[in-house]
Amino acid sequence: MRKHVLIIALSLALSACAGITRPGGVLYGHGQKNRLAKAVTLLEEGKTAAAAELLSAISAEQGVPGVTDEALFRLSLLRLGSVQGKNGNTQAQRDLERLKKEYPSSSWTPLASSLTEFLTADDDVRLQARKLKELNGALTKENRDLHQSIEKLKNLELEMGTGTKR
Repeated sequence: MRKHVLIIALSLALSACAGITRPGGVLYGHGQKNRLAKAVTLLEEGKTAAAAELLSAISAEQGVPGVTDEALFRLSLLRLGSVQGKNGNTQAQRDLERLKKEYPSSSWTPLASSLTEFLTADDDVRLQARKLKELNGALTKENRDLHQSIEKLKNLELEMGTGTKR
């Protein structure tokens, strides 16, 4: 009987230990802090791909204030500088919006707001630049057409001038 009680108690203790590091567990936040510290170390070592993967995993799991918000901000910065181009920028903006929504009192939120404003302004500038390029192309074509018309008029004038002299 004692043996059974001991086995049951040991089983309960082991299952409790496994559960304390899971989301909602007592040590879950501590584990996430350790993972964030590891990601920061990877960044300092220049291992951005590994850091991005770890930050993405932290961000995908249950949030821990002071950890997940920082992970979201750092991940958004990595995505901005990534080779993913526009898709990376879109993901970064989505991460920043999530940070502002889920962690409004975080110390990272004002930085996220500023960066979001900058990215939005940058998108506006890119749109204006694209429109200006299109307009420039249209004006160049129109200028070329006008130049051709002038050349045709000159040739016609020369033909008419030479036709009346004979």
